[in-house]
Amino acid sequence: MVEKILFIEGSSEDINGNLREGFHKLLVQLLEGNMPRIKMGDDGRRTIQAFKNNIISRYGFLLIDLDAPGSEKDQKISENKLEDYKAEVFFMIQEMESWFISQPAILDDYYGEKISQKIKTNNAESISEPDNFLVELTKNSKRGRYHKVKHGVELLKKLDAKALANTSAEFSALIKRLKKPG
Repeated sequence: MVEKILFIEGSSEDINGNLREGFHKLLVQLLEGNMPRIKMGDDGRRTIQAFKNNIISRYGFLLIDLDAPGSEKDQKISENKLEDYKAEVFFMIQEMESWFISQPAILDDYYGEKISQKIKTNNAESISEPDNFLVELTKNSKRGRYHKVKHGVELLKKLDAKALANTSAEFSALIKRLKKPG
């Protein structure tokens, strides 16, 4: 069996929660039997370096925040000198938090209140800085302000991967690519 490795931007520390575990729980919904090894790379720059320097497997893939609208994917690829890896590079548009906003019922469930009523768009990927948007939405919640790792891990586990693949073309493309043999 060919080992695939998915390098993901996000904290590798597990003091506030294990993002790797959260991503595993999300991906296994659609990749049972095709799961890649997940390596968290901390910030975007370090994740890209780890991906480029990968000697563990010929089948490495990269998942990072775009921090911009989807129309800027090619620019981000160019800025990070990833042109030779374009087929293996995938983005969270704009950030991972867009995924949570795209499924507002999980926010209501996790925070125990109607966070979804404060979201005025159906296109979560159009929200600039969705992490800050979630901080603002949750500032008065019982669980406190959104925390990228502590809350992010639990929200990743609640996401419906099939629904996410239907709303995020980039996530769908990642899943299709990871399902391909070798």
